[in-house]
Amino acid sequence: MPNEGILALHDLRRSYSSFEEFQPDLPSLLQQGSLLPDCIEVTRALGMLEPLTGEHIPPELIEVQGTNYRESLIANGLLSRNRALLLVLEQAYGTLDKLAKQDIYLVEALSGFALWLQHHLGEERLICSEYLEQAEQTFTDILHQDLCALTFSDASFDLVICNELFEHVADLELAFREIARVLRPGGRLLATCPMAFGQWESIEKAQSDPHGGQPLLFSEAELHGDPIRPELGSLVFRIPGWEVLEKLNAAAFGVVTIEHVASWKHGVLGSDLPGVLVINAVAV
Repeated sequence: MPNEGILALHDLRRSYSSFEEFQPDLPSLLQQGSLLPDCIEVTRALGMLEPLTGEHIPPELIEVQGTNYRESLIANGLLSRNRALLLVLEQAYGTLDKLAKQDIYLVEALSGFALWLQHHLGEERLICSEYLEQAEQTFTDILHQDLCALTFSDASFDLVICNELFEHVADLELAFREIARVLRPGGRLLATCPMAFGQWESIEKAQSDPHGGQPLLFSEAELHGDPIRPELGSLVFRIPGWEVLEKLNAAAFGVVTIEHVASWKHGVLGSDLPGVLVINAVAV
């Protein structure tokens, strides 16, 4: 029988509209993070319930590929952070049928998450893209989009989803304005990204050269895996801090929150924190 601390993490969800709201909870959250290995054992024993579909995924179909459970807890092609976003989608839209009636722009096309959405929602109202500049192979069947210069008309979408992208965008404030532009009033941006969750300021790692030269590095270059550039990887410009909320407000988003979602029942577990942070912003 799981102890009281582990039971508290079976489905824990909190919403924060500011760093000041989050800061008092941080010590207890970090303490709960020490329970993650025990939570993994419960998931290994019981399996998980996939958000939105309600499918029970048995233990033998769950992979654990490391101790950063945000990235390494895999089932049905989805990572822990993907399922966290699905839980927020479930809270916002209720069912897959209602979600399928939204015009959705997903800023990825080759991931397990993209394949999952395409399978469950179809492609009639779902548009997927990748940033294909300097791609290491030719992709003829994938839409190219630059998040800082989207080609879509104003008010094209009800929902924009960005997974693990904001750390790689050279001009994040411009990207936020572009996302707000293509969203309809009341439309929603949902996103995950690595966060400097213990501070207001972002950790700046690089800056683009306005003249088109090599980026200016503030520290050793940090590169993340990228299916479009598997050899080179994708440069990290920053690790966003809580100031991202203020930047979203300035870009014409009204209600902006960061959701902390932890749930071994749904296979949503983190690394330092017990769960995953999801940015949730509604366009004005």
